[in-house]
Amino acid sequence: MTWQLFTGSDDDWDRTVTNLHNQSPYQTSAWATFRKFDGWTPIRLVSTNHKLAVQLLHRQRWGLGVAWAPGGPVGDSSSREVNDLHEYLRQQMSGIITYVRLTDFSAANENSHERYRHSGWRRPQKTLSSGLTLKRNLNSDPNLIRSTYTKNWARNLRRGEDRGIAALVWNAPDPTEIANLHLSVAESKGISTQDWRTSPLRIADVLRIFQRQLVVVRAVDQFGTTQAIRGAVLCGTTGFDFLAATSIEGRKTYASNVALHFLLAELAGRGAVTYDFGGVDPIENKGVYDFKHGAGGLEQAYVGEFENSYPRFVRPILSTLIAFRVAN
Repeated sequence: MTWQLFTGSDDDWDRTVTNLHNQSPYQTSAWATFRKFDGWTPIRLVSTNHKLAVQLLHRQRWGLGVAWAPGGPVGDSSSREVNDLHEYLRQQMSGIITYVRLTDFSAANENSHERYRHSGWRRPQKTLSSGLTLKRNLNSDPNLIRSTYTKNWARNLRRGEDRGIAALVWNAPDPTEIANLHLSVAESKGISTQDWRTSPLRIADVLRIFQRQLVVVRAVDQFGTTQAIRGAVLCGTTGFDFLAATSIEGRKTYASNVALHFLLAELAGRGAVTYDFGGVDPIENKGVYDFKHGAGGLEQAYVGEFENSYPRFVRPILSTLIAFRVAN
């Protein structure tokens, strides 16, 4: 078997994944701690050659074991490790029925997709993401960062600044204010308001658990009223888009441009060299795609979501049910 249980501490785990490729906030111990409040417990595995690791969030009830790995595995995988992963997890979960879902953030190519398919993994019927993200490089000079925006995006940034919008690091973020901003965005777009970002208690959990990893910026008007917020989690030298919301008034004053520009410069000053915009959907959410693309993001497809189950015939039944549960 090419896998083994990871038995170290949370700090040991974070050091392990930080040294591997394709790291993400969802493979950190902080994310596992946050999701414990929703009934998920982590299963952490490392390959026997220590070049690959994966943290899965696990639930087991009535003989059904479910494991979910957002943002993993991380590192360099081979066909053998992909093939062994589900079988090894079955041994750890010891359920009569097992269902495993993962989202691999490594860059997509034909070989990576076939590696999963040949090992019995399949694309979910209902995916949680488009399989696309935007990434950009950062520079410690804010003026050089500014020069990489599209003309329209840079013009809107200047408009926001001319309207008196200013951004600053929010050292003591207000969970209720952040949740209310996210709630207003969800209601205006007609999307689910049950996301954890709309709950002041859950936002407070995130702020407490991620602590220094999470950088939150707010853009305020001349009266000090928050018009937009932007938050990113630092993993090594990469910042990951994590929180983003703009008030109705802030949309009129281009507060989101001001907030994001300030955040990118702040992250660069803290040693980040790459920014991952956290997934995009150019079809279903073109407005957000255009905004992130205008901020210098270059499109990248990642391997994406795959699922496996035992016995095989339960996979289509569980796929849609699990997608709804893990998304909230």
